[in-house]
Amino acid sequence: MSQEKVKLRNRKLKIGKLLIPLILVVVLASVGTAFAVAYVVLQWTTSATVVANPKVCFVQWSNGQKANTFDYAVNIFPSITTIDENITYGVWDWDTTTGHTAYFRWYSLTTSTNIASLNVTIYNSTATIYTHEWTSVPSFPTAWESFTTAANTKYTIYLKITATSGATGSSTFTFELKVENP
Repeated sequence: MSQEKVKLRNRKLKIGKLLIPLILVVVLASVGTAFAVAYVVLQWTTSATVVANPKVCFVQWSNGQKANTFDYAVNIFPSITTIDENITYGVWDWDTTTGHTAYFRWYSLTTSTNIASLNVTIYNSTATIYTHEWTSVPSFPTAWESFTTAANTKYTIYLKITATSGATGSSTFTFELKVENP
């Protein structure tokens, strides 16, 4: 037995040409598996259909046509309150099955020194769905304020504008109407 031990001790260890690359492959494989990441890719598609108007939009009183924007002009006078109870356009929920949530805000005003106060009301003969009176010119844009329309119902837009005593030139009001689930 002692002779066998001697033989093993005197043996030379030979490193073959393939041993070093084999060690590198084993090390790289173990590092690669330690940092492996699993993931899944999910996907959806959206089909966009072009429609001329959302379910709540503007309506031109003279011809009953739907509109997404409109321009309106009114004369105001220094220190006088001007009331326009039925401007040339209204708000129309033309969805025949359900009412909708909509939002209104006063977006901007040019020459704010002309305006002392403003009241905007949206109503019909049975309900007032939105009203807000600003007794001074606010910071713009104002916050969105919600209201709910009834299905297949038209509403009048009422404006009450009070001009300041030193009002001159003109002011342009910009309002926005946002519709949920159009």
